[in-house]
Amino acid sequence: MSSVDINSGNISLGSHILDIYATDRLNNTSPIIRLNINRYLFGTNHNNRILTTKKYPNNYPTAQPPSVPFPNQPSSISTILQEIKNMGMNAVRVSMYWEGYRWYKSQGQTSTFLNRLKEVASTADSLGLGIVYNVMHQWKISSALYSSPSKTNRGAGFPEECLRALNLIPSDFNTGNAYIYDQAIDGSTNEAMMPRSIFWKAFVRNYNVTIDGITKLIWQHIWDDYFRDVVSATKDYRSTAGYELMNEPFEGVANVDVNDYQGLGNYYSYIAERIRGITNKAISFTAPLSWRLNHEQIESVYPDLRGKSWQYKEVELTKRLLIPRDSNGDIISNLLFNYNIYGWATPNNSPYPNGYIHPNDLELFNQFDRIRNELKQQGVINYVIPMLITEWNQSNGITTEPTVDTYANGYLKHFKQRGYSWFYFNYEPNHPWTIKNWNYNDKKNSQGITYKQILRDAMRQAGY
Repeated sequence: MSSVDINSGNISLGSHILDIYATDRLNNTSPIIRLNINRYLFGTNHNNRILTTKKYPNNYPTAQPPSVPFPNQPSSISTILQEIKNMGMNAVRVSMYWEGYRWYKSQGQTSTFLNRLKEVASTADSLGLGIVYNVMHQWKISSALYSSPSKTNRGAGFPEECLRALNLIPSDFNTGNAYIYDQAIDGSTNEAMMPRSIFWKAFVRNYNVTIDGITKLIWQHIWDDYFRDVVSATKDYRSTAGYELMNEPFEGVANVDVNDYQGLGNYYSYIAERIRGITNKAISFTAPLSWRLNHEQIESVYPDLRGKSWQYKEVELTKRLLIPRDSNGDIISNLLFNYNIYGWATPNNSPYPNGYIHPNDLELFNQFDRIRNELKQQGVINYVIPMLITEWNQSNGITTEPTVDTYANGYLKHFKQRGYSWFYFNYEPNHPWTIKNWNYNDKKNSQGITYKQILRDAMRQAGY
């Protein structure tokens, strides 16, 4: 009698077939049973207070960067992860910023950041949770940019040095003046002159950046200065399920074309190949977060996409240009394709009926599964690239409250039937459970049920 340990360290996400054989004393083998194994993650997002440090707080320049930016969170990682485990989840997506890591480096406290990562990993090991490290989380590019005229609610993600190389730091920056993320720096209405457009169009061209007096290409800086340290610190933990290459690239950028897709794909391949030099943990990649594609340019390059839906185009461009490849052009193993799904309003903003999936989401899921099956049938890879919904809720602009039935019988059951992994957005004990900023962990619906309980009950009803 022998045993096989199947866990996050030796079986990839997705669908697998396990054949069990018996061997007699003459070495004759006979098949006993065939099992279909579907391994997927379901959990919630967590923004740890150290890993998400922003260099510039909202009241910069009068205040210094805080060492504990979110004081309402409990300091104990075990408290946070145990609560997530108690909710019946099996995974956590941990967000962090290169900008935050550079702040700790500037204070000579690099080990503080990495030791917190190791604490998360070891605690998850003890609880049997999986961790996807959202290594390059970014929101509105950087906290060096204002994201509103009121000079509050800064973004986060990339360090100040990356903006200086693009002249996106004004001369009077140190007095508190900064460019606004989505307003043209020359005062015009030209979207191409907005910081978000300038940055992302340059990023996919891999422009030069100077950090600590050393000038090199930005992708090389990302790996040398930060990403490699994260992977090296977490790769040997059983709880480590994988690494996310980028969060929400091209957020809000207009005129996204084939060249931008190809450049983003080149970045994915660059970082993914280096991860593969260290570990075989899963690698997660995503399409650009922009629906304002340059359809004319895209269709001039790919005439077969004319007349197709935006979902069809996005998934096709993902297959053709974004899938990480090694230097030989071969698709890198153990990949996840991630996507964000937020609720769409129903006609007249009526409550979601049981089993409701918005047509836009259904079309996206169908196109994604089409591509996965095409790749498998072509023998390009030996398993279907799984879908990972990295952020999900049904409350984007929707005023009708969610119920157990609408959560369970709609998206949750749909995710399970398709074998999709998912992370709910967002949970922090004793801090808002953010559903697009309008409900809280301890807030109750009209029936007196907390939103945390709604999700827990919906998961049970959906069969998790």
